Parts: sequence; structure tokens; C-alpha cells
Amino acid sequence: MSIAYLPPIAWFQHALQAKEVYIETKENYIKQSYRNRCKILSANGPLDLSIPVLHLHSKQLISEIKTQDQEAWQKKHWQAICAAYGKSAFFLYYRDKLENIFLKQTFACLFEFNLALINTLCGMLKIELQFQFTESFEPLSNEHVDYRNFFHAKGIAASKELVFEKKYDQVFAEKFPFQANLSIIDLLFNVGPLSKEFLIQKV
Repeated sequence: MSIAYLPPIAWFQHALQAKEVYIETKENYIKQSYRNRCKILSANGPLDLSIPVLHLHSKQLISEIKTQDQEAWQKKHWQAICAAYGKSAFFLYYRDKLENIFLKQTFACLFEFNLALINTLCGMLKIELQFQFTESFEPLSNEHVDYRNFFHAKGIAASKELVFEKKYDQVFAEKFPFQANLSIIDLLFNVGPLSKEFLIQKV
């Protein structure tokens, strides 16, 4: 799997189906992907949060990508999350640990920031995922199921099976129809301790 920023629900759903989860560290960074963006539900509808990165050249490893910290994007993203989910059922229950990562910690690169969020989210979701990390890049693998490019930040997923469609109550439900496969925080803030039950449904 590719690393992802506050990954979509289906990312976790599929990871939970696996005996082993390898996160790709040797791929080149891909623009406009979940590697540096996520989708949440705001008062104005679905909203993309995109981390500004220092992408110096076309072939740069994902593990080497730095963020543009001078833009204060961590504070802006956290403010957007608070505005979107401040009135959700479980936001106050979970907010402190995420706020700590967004506002009180610094990270050397995008990969480390995303991984810290994912590990924290696993704890909140009460799920155990032991990640391993690739040591070399394999374009195709005969040993593993390849989900590195199956989750798309723009457009539809590569397969309908990759879209999490089990409905739950969302904030702003009176304004918008159900929005499938948003960031995992949408499920967590709205469903809380029952989130794991949604994730372990058969893919």
C-alpha cells in the first residue's frame, strides 16, 4: 500500500483484510494523490485538504518529500477539521491526540507525518496493524496484492470493490446525500467506538 494522509476509509478496510501490510517507501512521489491529500465533509460539501510539498524533481522518493512548513498548513488543516466535525458525535472524544500531531509536533518529512497519523488512528480505532516497509521498489509483485495506486484522490476508484459504501450518519446529512469513502476521520468522528465494526465488513 502507499502511504496516505488521513487515508480514505477503504484504505483501512483493505488493510484489515491482510495478514501482512507493506507500505511502499521506494516509489517516486505521485502528485494529486492521497499521499498528500484527504477528503472530508465540510458545511459546503466534500473538501480536499492538500499538504503543500517541496517537490524538487519528477523522480523523488516518497520518503524524501518535505512539506512547505512556511505556509502553516498544519494549523489551517486542523482548523478546517474542527469546523467540519466540531459538532459530530465523537469529535471531542478523539480530538486531543490528533490536535497534538497537527499543532504540537514537527516531522522531518511527509512520510513521517502521515505514518504518525496512521498509527494514532489505529489506536483510536482499536485495530492492530503491524506495518512493514519495502526495501526496494517492485513494479509488479507476484507475492502481494498491489494497492499502491488503487485509491484515487481524484475521480472514482480503480474498482468498485475499493469504495466503502456502508452508510452511517454524517454531519450535514440534512444538506448532502451520503458521501462514500471519505477520510477515516469522517467515520471515526461520526461513529466512534463502532468504527471497527464498519471496517471489518467483507470487502
